[in-house]
Amino acid sequence: MMQVLIPESAPFTDEQRAWLNGFVAGLLGMERALAVASPPIEKSVSTGEAFPWHDPTLALEERMKLAQDRPIALQMMAAMGQLDCGQCGYLCKTYSEAIAGGTETDLGKCVPGGRATAKKLKELVAQAGALSTAPGAYKAERAVVERGYGRDAPVRARLGSSMPLSGPDAEKETRHVVIDLAGSGLVYEPGDSLGIWPRNNPDEVELLLAILKAKGSEAVTLADGAVVSAREALSSECDLRVPREVLYKLLARESKNEADRSRLSKLAEDDAQAESLGVHDVLDVLVEFSSARPRIGDFVAALGRVQPRLYSIASSPKKHKDEAHLTVGVLRYEMNDRAYQGVGSSFVAEYLKPGRTVSVFVQRAHGFRLPADPAAPVIMVGPGTGIAPFRAFLQEREAAGASGRNWLFFGNQRRDRDFLYCTDLEDFAEKRVLSRMDLAFSRDQTSKVYVQHKMLEAAAELWRWLDNGAYFYVCGDAKRMAGDVNLALHQIAVTRGGMDSAAATRYLVELARAGRYQRDVY
Repeated sequence: MMQVLIPESAPFTDEQRAWLNGFVAGLLGMERALAVASPPIEKSVSTGEAFPWHDPTLALEERMKLAQDRPIALQMMAAMGQLDCGQCGYLCKTYSEAIAGGTETDLGKCVPGGRATAKKLKELVAQAGALSTAPGAYKAERAVVERGYGRDAPVRARLGSSMPLSGPDAEKETRHVVIDLAGSGLVYEPGDSLGIWPRNNPDEVELLLAILKAKGSEAVTLADGAVVSAREALSSECDLRVPREVLYKLLARESKNEADRSRLSKLAEDDAQAESLGVHDVLDVLVEFSSARPRIGDFVAALGRVQPRLYSIASSPKKHKDEAHLTVGVLRYEMNDRAYQGVGSSFVAEYLKPGRTVSVFVQRAHGFRLPADPAAPVIMVGPGTGIAPFRAFLQEREAAGASGRNWLFFGNQRRDRDFLYCTDLEDFAEKRVLSRMDLAFSRDQTSKVYVQHKMLEAAAELWRWLDNGAYFYVCGDAKRMAGDVNLALHQIAVTRGGMDSAAATRYLVELARAGRYQRDVY
């Protein structure tokens, strides 16, 4: 049945009205298609419902305020990381619907949101009364996943190499990781990410087994019913980072000390005080509460499941057949007189050896693609490890012989130790694949300089590029950088485009809706 868009009172004949209804409906369909293909900045046009909290640059508290009068599933959506990254196996909206509808009981799948999201989801579930408050109210069925293209259907690949990208004196270690995809059957495009199922630090696993006086060979049952050894469960299946409520409850029951029982019971109700007690991960819990020593099978059952890590692919298959290159920032930090490591980054940087296999999958991009027109100009903003997809973009455009100009904004701490892919980028510039490169090394002068400052310095030229149809891409930190870049772009629209603030905001929304403002932030 045709949608009626032109009212009968309009001054047209029946034939004209019918033709106009079809024409306008077609235009609306095109607009919706463009909106679905672009990253949601202010609302999800595909559903017609405004989601003002769906912005990863907003703090959790701000997002919750924006959703406070909405149905519980949308409040849960606001608690997510807002990246639609797919690491959880859903999008932010469908994950929240699955929880609200009772089909998903794991509240710890949102890797970007981390502990804060899990805690907020727990509060919202309690507020709703139960996970299955309204069974069937929300449909969040997931499509069958093609092998190799989703977290639930990974394939095996091998580590080709893992080499340092940053200098030895860099404050943050960054590595160039090559995953050998030969024989995996995987194909990808620039803009896609590679998901990696990491294994936990083997030394940490052995320490946990020793504390619990377990051999590691004991058979334990996982949540899906699979039976594996305790060592394998702790190595590849269990999340050793975030202690769950069920773990605190188990230890409270097992504790032989009244004071420990009381503290553990309080943590089970609200773990806000965990950090003040020196509890940052699962090992910390066992160290802090030495009177609680459960059986290994019960301990494994009380742990959450480890989640995959996604890395933007830094290569083009046109140049590196059967390889996926990754740019990995290695996370290391100290707290409570103890050294901690990132699970995914330490796995590929230290524990996975060249030639050894790893479970991987391709996570296809949601609206983060090069323009279909090879002549279209491209502006890329990618500080730090955000450079990854833009190395892939440049390799792709060079291999395809694309005539469009390419402009890169890159930033990091110090040029002499943090200029990632320096040789590659200078080679692109020499060959004129890279038309312009603006660099911001924040620690090389007294006043810190970031990529958004370089954008404002080049505002006139940047606006000319946009006015001539350039596509604008951002990759990197969602919490600060992406917001700062968006503010700079808004300011340029005001100062160079002659718009007021409201018009500049609408301009950015329309730019995104047309697929010309795309973000891959984390």
